[in-house]
Amino acid sequence: MSQEAPMRITLVVGGRWHAFDLARELHHHGHLHRLITNYPRWFVRRWGIPPERVVSLPLTFWLVKAIYRLGGEALMMRCQWQVHRWFARRAVGHLEGSEMIHGWSQWSEPSLRWACERGVLTVLERSSAHILEQSRLLREEHRRLGLTWSETHPRIEAMELREYGLCSSVAVPSLFVERSFLDRGFSANRLFRNPLGVNLDSFQPPDQPPSPPIQQGLRAIYAGTVSVRKGIPDLLEGFTAAALPDAQLLLIGGGTPELASVLEALGPGITTLGHRPQNALAGLYGKAHCFVMASIEDGFGMVLTQALACGLPLICTTNTGAEDLLGLQGEGMVDPAGEEAPHQDHPSHGPIMEFPGGWVIPIHAPEAIAHCLRRLAKEPGLWETKRQAALALAGSSLSWSAYGQRAIEHYRRLLADAQRPGPA
Repeated sequence: MSQEAPMRITLVVGGRWHAFDLARELHHHGHLHRLITNYPRWFVRRWGIPPERVVSLPLTFWLVKAIYRLGGEALMMRCQWQVHRWFARRAVGHLEGSEMIHGWSQWSEPSLRWACERGVLTVLERSSAHILEQSRLLREEHRRLGLTWSETHPRIEAMELREYGLCSSVAVPSLFVERSFLDRGFSANRLFRNPLGVNLDSFQPPDQPPSPPIQQGLRAIYAGTVSVRKGIPDLLEGFTAAALPDAQLLLIGGGTPELASVLEALGPGITTLGHRPQNALAGLYGKAHCFVMASIEDGFGMVLTQALACGLPLICTTNTGAEDLLGLQGEGMVDPAGEEAPHQDHPSHGPIMEFPGGWVIPIHAPEAIAHCLRRLAKEPGLWETKRQAALALAGSSLSWSAYGQRAIEHYRRLLADAQRPGPA
């Protein structure tokens, strides 16, 4: 337990994300006042959070499941505002006694207003890019691929923009998200960047790692939704362009309708497994040589920390949070062997940055993916060197304990600043 005076922090989250991990850490240090969620109490119990600390508002939990079953993502996008508003309005009735509110974006406007009226400090969690930047990226990406996108509900955008103005601080998980706020004029003083953690007990390197790719053929892996947002078309093109004999690419995750035709015509060496439970991922990571993520918009890919903890070097775009993780070992260097001129159909927005544990590449750059895959597959000793660097990263900095401690320190700074007398 923390030796400092406990704070009374209430979390408001219409979903799960990493809120339950934060709630567990806050409870461990004696700071959790309440966790208000739409998940049932029995589900939250597995995080070790006492039922008396949990306020469950489960109607929207079951409603969202029914909406997806009836009409998929398109119907959910149309109903999103009503679902979020229902939860948010009811959450505000359970805030009494809170010293600080930490709410997730799109679920917290009434809670933030409640706090403002009472002088209670607030943190807004935004796990993806600034809502307007997220919409722009996804709109342009679907247009680039000749696809129709179910636009973000305009009322959702307006509601989130109001939340940005109401909160004391916005917590973001990556440089990518931070930059998206700064580029839209948001004050740097109101941003708090805190990379997410990983369960180091569940994700560990295999007892027997695979043979080097130079001996058996490269095995690349991706985990996450198989969607346009995750850059799957670029990933597939990059893997094919690498043209590596005996190479394999494994895609783990549920597919989305807009990519159905793409997934029906996969090239040689590419396999899809569909959705797999969390407890099966470590075993799959342990058979691979690297983790590749070509996301167009991904505030922080939590699978990246899992992959690093299992010893997988990363090949990821700037828009994933990989830069934060790999940068823990120092500033990246421009890959001197990188492609000088990206493919004309996929203009690069920057250089290939090499770190000890992997590479950060621009979005829309399949040739950059191909280049990194070729290097891992063909350069003697490179994979083992980067594998060891990936394992070195999976220490205290990537644990949920370290994540929770950074959040607690931020809460204390906010409270101290609020109590500090202003100029006379």
